[in-house]
Amino acid sequence: MKRYKNIFDKERRDLLKLFATAGITKGLLRASPLVSGMMLSRLADAAETAPNKSVVVYVPGGALGEHWYPNEDLSSFPEMSQPYESVASECNFLRNMTQLNGGHGNMPRILNTDFAGDTFDVNIGRIISANHPFSYINLGVMSNGHGEITRNNGALVPFEDNPFNAFNRLFNASPGDNSPLTSVLDPHRNALTALQSKLGNYEKHRLDQHLTAIEETEQRLIALSGGLGGSCEETQTPAPFELSNATFTQQAKLQADIIALALQCNLTASVSLGFGNHQGEHSFPELNFKDNYHSSIHGGGGDNPTQTYPHYRELRAHVSSLSAYLIAALKDKGVLDSTIVCEVSDMGHGNQHGSENAPMIMAGGGGAIQRGVSNAGSSGFNQLNMLHTAAVALNAHQDPLYKGYASSVIPGVLT
Repeated sequence: MKRYKNIFDKERRDLLKLFATAGITKGLLRASPLVSGMMLSRLADAAETAPNKSVVVYVPGGALGEHWYPNEDLSSFPEMSQPYESVASECNFLRNMTQLNGGHGNMPRILNTDFAGDTFDVNIGRIISANHPFSYINLGVMSNGHGEITRNNGALVPFEDNPFNAFNRLFNASPGDNSPLTSVLDPHRNALTALQSKLGNYEKHRLDQHLTAIEETEQRLIALSGGLGGSCEETQTPAPFELSNATFTQQAKLQADIIALALQCNLTASVSLGFGNHQGEHSFPELNFKDNYHSSIHGGGGDNPTQTYPHYRELRAHVSSLSAYLIAALKDKGVLDSTIVCEVSDMGHGNQHGSENAPMIMAGGGGAIQRGVSNAGSSGFNQLNMLHTAAVALNAHQDPLYKGYASSVIPGVLT
């Protein structure tokens, strides 16, 4: 009998066997990626394996150590990290971490060893998403314009900043068409009708769960775009809302919901999400400080790290709330325990453009990731060590396709 090369090869063969048993054809799979994702759910539930999904979150501008690090048992949070208190039981805050290339203009190297080849999200996607409809997805929130975080075969890949486009692309509402949403499930109807006759009660239940979740997210998009309104005869196709600073928070939460839904439906296993770009051009008109994120970092305290930086603290805390929202959304969809979340930044002390004490978090992963605070000590661990630690938790480091972003895991993180 031919031996499996690794767990991902076994998953592929098991999936093909499941397709054959259920009588699911290639044509049906092409008609609806939800079919493949739903069947992957069946395998995942049966296997109860180690974590098998990856999410990387990019937050520009670092943080102030004295206003960032919680205490050892995560019972007390300073201002910049306080929003994570709601998901503290899912997090590991990494102390004394170094950003390998701290400062502006290094976004393509945050998830990479250099400016060439595949970034971590793409490389890990080739391994753990090989059997999924999408090998990776890279979403952003007003992130395009100054730097990309993703490279595929050396080519920079722009962020998908528009949640309406992201939803359409992932759930195939209008293949090859950027027209607004009508019903995202319409193109799947024939495939799903054919599928119903091929599935047992378990698969039908899971399929119903997926469709319900997709419809709920679709309705959120419709509501946020102004709603359909009127009677059935008067219904109008919703137009996406303006992607501006005024809707940054709205966009961020929608992107988080889309990511959680895509992972729940097994459309991909590798995701990256950017909150802005390295120039921090975005702002939050609903907050006290009205200028952009970059100005908040450099707008108080000078080069003295003992100063308070009130604007920096306020805006970083708000972005922390958006990252915490994503973790909560993953938990709500039941995928956080199977997902390793890594939050990275491009520097430590933002006003000094420093490399030391860069804010980094690992979350999720069920029993694979320790909770609390891990102290990297003086060993020079950086964001690539964090990514390698995630790869080890995912068993992706065993695959010959793994690029090998570092050689050492961060002590005290993996169980």
